[in-house]
Amino acid sequence: MERLPTMDEFLSFVAKIMKVDPSQLSGETAYGSIPQWDSLMHLRLLGEIEDEYDVEIPIDEVPDIKTLADFFAYVA
Repeated sequence: MERLPTMDEFLSFVAKIMKVDPSQLSGETAYGSIPQWDSLMHLRLLGEIEDEYDVEIPIDEVPDIKTLADFFAYVA
């Protein structure tokens, strides 16, 4: 069984995608709270997280994902 990533590891992964310093991100970082996280980035994060962590996030639940902690819940 694969080891689950820590929140810090997850935030580092997201930071690479968003091209920001990981220190700018936390579990409470919310959609739209930083310029890099717009609607296109939201969809890109969805795909990248699904691919990297081999999870499937139901499309009907995507509108409920508001923070990085919400995304992380699917990974953990």
